[in-house]
Amino acid sequence: MIINIYDNLIKNPKEYVEEILKGSFEDVEAVNEKGEKIIFKNLQGRGQDEFADLLNHAFPNYEIKFNFVRQSPYKQNEPNFIHKDDMMGDLTCLLYLNSSYPPKYGTTLYDEDKSKIFTYYAKYNSLLIFDSNIYHSRNIKKNFGKDHKSRLVQVAFLKKKKISDFLKMLK
Repeated sequence: MIINIYDNLIKNPKEYVEEILKGSFEDVEAVNEKGEKIIFKNLQGRGQDEFADLLNHAFPNYEIKFNFVRQSPYKQNEPNFIHKDDMMGDLTCLLYLNSSYPPKYGTTLYDEDKSKIFTYYAKYNSLLIFDSNIYHSRNIKKNFGKDHKSRLVQVAFLKKKKISDFLKMLK
């Protein structure tokens, strides 16, 4: 099991967040593990930004499959509370972008029986990385904050490169 934690990741997090908040957010429809249609509210695709550059440098054996920011609606219950991300990639990367958090907010990891195995309490400009096949959830069920103080997290899913990808690079 891979669990990595990094502090003070983005060089100027205040400017980084301000730039994100100037952009637009949209709702994205998806299907969960049970085949049910769900809507992820307020997502912003990020592409190759500072976060992506840092991940590419730190994890050269992986490629970024998705990179987005979610600005969660106030008091919205998480539609897919305890879940896995293995359909999205091999590693899940969570960058915490709020300057302050409610007490005990963060991410909890679970074993296959959905018993807690690790709890991380979010800190501004910190990054939590873990295997995407690990069950996880937020530590609180309802979102917090309104407008520019609402829950803001950047998520990236990394997929391990195949040896054939490395061989192509050598040609």
